[in-house]
Amino acid sequence: MIQNRVYTISLHTNSAFKVMNDLRWNKELCDIVLCIENQKFLAHKVVLAGCSPYLLAMFTNGMLETAKDHVEIQGIDPVAMEIILAFMYTGTIEITVENVQIVLGGASMLNMTSLRNVCCTFLQSQLAATNCLGIHSFADMYSCEDLKNVAQRFIYQHFPEVIQTEEFFLTPEQDVVRLLRSDQLQVDNEVEVYEAAISWLTYDLKNRGHCCCSILQQIRFALLDKDYLIERVYKSDFINRCLKCQERVAVALKIRNDNQALALIGCRSQPQSIYVVGGRNDAECQLSSCERYDVVRDRWVPQECMQISRTALGSATLDGLLYAVGGECAFTSNIHTIDTRYLGHVECYDPLRKKWSQRSSLKEARSFIAVVSLRGNLFALGGADNESSYNTVECYSPAEDKWRYAPSMKQRRGGCGVAVCDGKIYVAGGYDKAYRTERASVECFDPETRAWTFVAEMEKARSGLALVAMDHYIYAIGGRLRHTDQFFSIAERFNTQTQQWTSITSMNRTRAWPAVAVFDNKIYVMGGYDGHTRLRSVEVYDAENNQWSYVSSMNAGRAGCGSSVV
Repeated sequence: MIQNRVYTISLHTNSAFKVMNDLRWNKELCDIVLCIENQKFLAHKVVLAGCSPYLLAMFTNGMLETAKDHVEIQGIDPVAMEIILAFMYTGTIEITVENVQIVLGGASMLNMTSLRNVCCTFLQSQLAATNCLGIHSFADMYSCEDLKNVAQRFIYQHFPEVIQTEEFFLTPEQDVVRLLRSDQLQVDNEVEVYEAAISWLTYDLKNRGHCCCSILQQIRFALLDKDYLIERVYKSDFINRCLKCQERVAVALKIRNDNQALALIGCRSQPQSIYVVGGRNDAECQLSSCERYDVVRDRWVPQECMQISRTALGSATLDGLLYAVGGECAFTSNIHTIDTRYLGHVECYDPLRKKWSQRSSLKEARSFIAVVSLRGNLFALGGADNESSYNTVECYSPAEDKWRYAPSMKQRRGGCGVAVCDGKIYVAGGYDKAYRTERASVECFDPETRAWTFVAEMEKARSGLALVAMDHYIYAIGGRLRHTDQFFSIAERFNTQTQQWTSITSMNRTRAWPAVAVFDNKIYVMGGYDGHTRLRSVEVYDAENNQWSYVSSMNAGRAGCGSSVV
């Protein structure tokens, strides 16, 4: 029986268009001349109509140009038209920094969406602090909303760099007002915004003196430090030029003494960042210091210190606050003896207010504790004191500021890792003082059944490991084995769907008790102890390429610190 078949010859279209392009160059069978300024472009109507909805309408909708063989085109650069015409016939185009603006303008005029998108993608790839304001303005001019939004986010994220550029100083008043007004500016403090305003005014003071009020009224004076307000702002000539600004500064000075009123002032958006807190340094000192990693700018920024120095603490983020839980610190019990105090203390840090505050203490003081957030609560798991390891679990309600016991784990674990994946808590490894052994076992807590179950064990028993979840995987990284005094750089991951562990590329350094966090689908491992040194270095794991690389080191070497993304 004979069956019909359909064949598609992939090169047919390319071959046909190549012939048509040759005809164009040889000026054969051309039926239209595009007149742009003083230049003429020969072409074929059918090709132009197939590529440009604008020209299709011109040639088919009964417009005056329908029957003409010469058409005037307004609003397109002739250089851009030559480039676009070649693209129509070949489907290939070279976008450069020099031609992208005129090509995008021409593509917009001709309603060529795919070419517009190519230009916008190119401009996105070129975004930098020195050109983002111009690209944003250009995207706005041609209604390229996606490019405009990407450029706007870039401006907010890189505000401190943007305000140092010539583009910023040449930005019109209304655009500067709109920028300084935004809640989305990602700045460390309001001083950056105030000084940006002053710099813009000073750049052309002769012609911008009248802009003082409109510009400076965008500053949230109440967010400035009181001493800065008095010494730098209140005495400023710019403030003295604007009565409304003087009044706002006076109100700000009053609000600075009223915590409730201050809480109502809208804060700028801080960039989401990785925080590390506490730990122990090479001088065997427990740390109260906290620092923030700005991923966009690859820099570590010191933050306010905790009220209590501690190491071997747990930490997690809940409702935009960073919690530091438990841990231990050294104290002198008499002139010759230094003892360890195990802590139940809990503090939380508000990144917007830049302030630590105390919360209710744990029911059981302990160090080497694991902490995680789930369903609006904190869970503090395991840990140890001088005598024993714990399998108990405590659950914290922020609304009540109260800790309650939750179902205990099946095994005691100090220095275990904890992570949340697919709505469940996973705990891995740890050290049991009763048996003087590290564990390879892994337990899973289901909040629906409120029960712990064992899942597949890790390939390597260890404590002091970092555990973190990304996608449907649990990653177990680094750690140590006490009885052999081994420190590990190894990493393995658990597939929660297949319930299997597999090894991945090891870190560049051995690390026990490092901090860990996931940001933008990458795993950041910070600090830790390699058996000799408390490390400052930070490694990042790219799961797509199965590779580790370094980013900027922390300001302080630390192990046993807490970390979280806020």
